[in-house]
Amino acid sequence: YLLEDGAYRTAPESRAFPGWTAEEIHAGLNEWTLSERTSAVLDRVGTVLGEREGTGPDNDPLLGSHRRRERAEGHTEGRAEGYAEGHAEGRADGERALLLRQAARKFGADTAQRLATLLEDADPDRLAQAGIGIIECKTAAELFDRVSR
Repeated sequence: YLLEDGAYRTAPESRAFPGWTAEEIHAGLNEWTLSERTSAVLDRVGTVLGEREGTGPDNDPLLGSHRRRERAEGHTEGRAEGYAEGHAEGRADGERALLLRQAARKFGADTAQRLATLLEDADPDRLAQAGIGIIECKTAAELFDRVSR
């Protein structure tokens, strides 16, 4: 809904997130886990926002530094698998960093520090579960219980 002239009206898409339709927002917010469809929509909307602002993933200070380091290591090794490994590790590091920022924002810095230890060597599935936990859990204790399983 958009507020115009003191009244709300239905809008076909978000003003804040260009191209994100009301139907896609509703579907995404009602998923238990992030679907491939919603992930693709968020990627599309993020790309539009990045193009509008002149930014991309490498503009995030932590993610950008991890990606540059891993690319350099992959190229230095001179092996395609080294690059792929470096790229995958860089992505996992970036995902972990994002999860920790989200946890700090919702539950505080102490929670994020404890979570960092739990997620240090986590595989992608565990990182995904931690992300869902950050969204769904109401307390830090509940989050730690979920992530520790």
